This record gives sequence, C-alpha cells and structure tokens, in this order.
Amino acid sequence: MKRRDFLKTAAGGVLAASLGLPRVNLLADDLFQAKPTYRWYKGNFHCHSQWSDGVDLPEVVVSEYKRHGYDFLSLTDHNILHKDDLRFTGFSMNYTPSDLKPFEGETSFWKRTAPAAGWPNLVQSHIDKAKEMFGEDSVRIKETADGVYVRMKTEEELRQQFAEPGKFLLMPGFEMTSQWMHVNLINVEEDFFIEGPSIEGVLHDAFDKATELYGANEEPYLFMVNHPLWQYYNIQPSYLFGRPGVRFIELTNNSTQWQYYPEAWDPEQLWDIVNAYRAKNEQPSFFATGTDDSHGVFREDYLAYFGWTRVRAESLDSKSIINGLLQGCSYVSSGCEFADLTFDGKTLAVKLDPQVEGDYRIEFIGTKKDYDETVKYIDVPGEGGRPARKLECWSKEIGKVLETVDGLEGSYTLKQDDLYVRAKAYRIGAGSLYQGSGGKQPTLLAADCAWSQPYRQGEKL
Repeated sequence: MKRRDFLKTAAGGVLAASLGLPRVNLLADDLFQAKPTYRWYKGNFHCHSQWSDGVDLPEVVVSEYKRHGYDFLSLTDHNILHKDDLRFTGFSMNYTPSDLKPFEGETSFWKRTAPAAGWPNLVQSHIDKAKEMFGEDSVRIKETADGVYVRMKTEEELRQQFAEPGKFLLMPGFEMTSQWMHVNLINVEEDFFIEGPSIEGVLHDAFDKATELYGANEEPYLFMVNHPLWQYYNIQPSYLFGRPGVRFIELTNNSTQWQYYPEAWDPEQLWDIVNAYRAKNEQPSFFATGTDDSHGVFREDYLAYFGWTRVRAESLDSKSIINGLLQGCSYVSSGCEFADLTFDGKTLAVKLDPQVEGDYRIEFIGTKKDYDETVKYIDVPGEGGRPARKLECWSKEIGKVLETVDGLEGSYTLKQDDLYVRAKAYRIGAGSLYQGSGGKQPTLLAADCAWSQPYRQGEKL
C-alpha cells in the first residue's frame, strides 16, 4: 500500500519509542504497520468530585464527561482512591460522626452536608441535581444527630453504572497532593502521600514511591506532573533533568496565584527545555497531556475552554491507552483536532479537522543541537508565606518555530541539526495559550489549539 493511500484510511502511524532506555530508537520501517482497528480516543486524566473538593457527586461528573463524547476518564480526587472502605475523612475534611452506630455495615466515604456552598462543601442543590438525573433513590442519605450524611459511589459502582466495553472506559486514579507539588497516578489500585521540605524532593520521592508500588504490576500506569505553574513556578525545568523516567506533564491545566514572569517560562516552554536536554543527553522524550482539572459545574460550552488528550490505541482498555501514551501516540487538544498525524522516522505530517470555522496556522517547533545551554535566574520575592526563590530563565533558542504553514495541512522533515520537532496548530486570532492577565495569573485563551508530541530522528536497527 502506498503511504498516501494508507494515510486516507488510518488514523495515524504508531510511533515506536523506547521506554527507559539510554537511547531512543525508532523503527521507521514499522511505523505504518498499525492494525486497521487502531483509532483515536478522547479522554481526561484529571478531574474532581465530592470525594474531595469537586462540586458534583461522582456519578454526575462521570455522566457529564460521557455525555460530552469522552471515551475514557479518570476521576482523580485528592489523596484518595474511590474504594469501599468506610471513612469520614478526606482531603482537608473530617466529618467523623459522634455516633458510629448508624454506619455499622456501611461502606465508602460518607460526607456531611453543609448549610451553604463553599470549598469543599456538599450542599442540598448538589444532591438534588443527582436525584434529578438518576432518580430519587439514587443517592443514599443518613440523617444523624450530627447532620445529614451522603454516601459517595465507589469506583466499582461507577464502572458498573457507566462503563461500556469499546464505548466508555473508567480508569482508577488519584491526585497525590502535597503542599506545593501535585502529581496524578492513573490506573493504580493503591494510593500514597509524600511530603517534604523541597518541591524537587517531593517530586523525586513520589516517582520513587510509585515505582516501588506499581513498577512490578502487569498493568501499566501513568505518572503525570500536574500544573507546573501552580502556585508559583513550582516545577522548574531542571527538576526533570535527573528523572528521565518522569515522562508526562500537563500542558493545558496551568495557573499561578502569584506574579507571572513571562521572561522566565510558561509550561509549553518548560516542555521544550526538558525535551531539548533529554534529546541532547539521549534520554526518553517528555510528553504532554491535556486536562481540564474540573472542579465545577458543567455548562454546554464548558469543556471547549479547557483541554483533553487524544490517544491512538488498538482498543479502549487501560493497557492500550497507557501504552499508547508511553509510545508517543497521542496529542493534546483544546478544541482543534488532527484528522491525520503521522511520523515516519523523519517527517512529521499533520492534517487538521477544525471544529470551529476560521483560518488556521500550523507551527513546527523544535530545538537545534547547538542551542545555547546557558541558564540565568530571576530573583523573586516571597509572597503569601512562600519563600523567595530563583526562577530559571533559558535561551529563547529552545523551542523556536522552525517552519510555519497557514492552512489545514503541513509537514516538516527533520534536518541534521534538529533535536526534535513537534507541531502546534491553532485558529488564528484565538489568542495565545498563556497570556499574563495584568501581570498576574496567566489566562488560558486558546480554545482552538492542538499540540503533537515531540518526535526525533528515527534510527534503523
């Protein structure tokens, strides 16, 4: 079959990337041997429910993602998996009743209702919403001397209610939430908590703990670094140089609650800095995910302004989805979709499937092998209990636009002096992804954007 004909019928080539090896090897001859059943699946790896500090009951959250056309979802509440152990405490919550007798023989997390809305309260309107959607008897309630308690549905109960083979997949997960650094663990059956005096130390200790707990499991898992700008440039690029096993970072979910310094870096630039270092030092690529970190109420237009991940996999199951991520067979979207995304070991080719009418631009972004490795620092003051710190500032030669194409289709062939290439497609005039708002928190503006993963020159073995 000619390559041109194959591109008409396949969703995209499978990128075979080595995992955890000192050098990335791409078998160019095998890239277009994907089975016809491979397709792109849409999903989210980060959202919250009343199991921690989300607004809605878990069944409402899962139902809304399914209704909005998502193929897979991981409900990632803070420091807790949705198991059936009886409990009354959770993330910043302690609802332990004075009398436990009414709960004898019960399971799961029971949350006491509050008289008024507020973080992380459960109020009557949230209960009424679930009852309206699923029936009066769908929510289990106990009235006690301490107040009204509501039982949260477990992961298994949610799976029984919503999962459909080949149509909708739920993967267990949680957000490991330390004071200043958060990571998501997806497709795991045991949670853990790490705290420490330094952000870098917590990151490294959390990765080591995940390796210890899940490394021998038959099922693969996802270790994802969350919102690197939160709260105050918490994940510096150099933190990721010494941990090549950390493969994923959130791209679309970012905010800083303090001063924003555009001369330092935004998450997209951090992504390039780490990939330039890793490519030059023959370490595995650093991939991005798209999430929305939803805590709130859905509207019909709600999801269009956040992000999701598209994964190319043979089937809709946890193993296939996470292996697709590990192999680089994914892209990030905040509204724009790729109709075709292929890499044959040398040329990255993309074709857009715009969801909103307008003019589109494709930028092929990469870093040259001789880039300036000098790092400078900005001294920033302490604020709100945060210590003063130094922010890393890297050369603008890292992650620069190599070629621009206006239109819905384009390609770029790696040059000998390129370390890698990735594609960024967006609707012209939609705004940049990170734009300072009055010098403070950067605002997510690009509602019609798509980002491929970074790809390197293939090596034939």
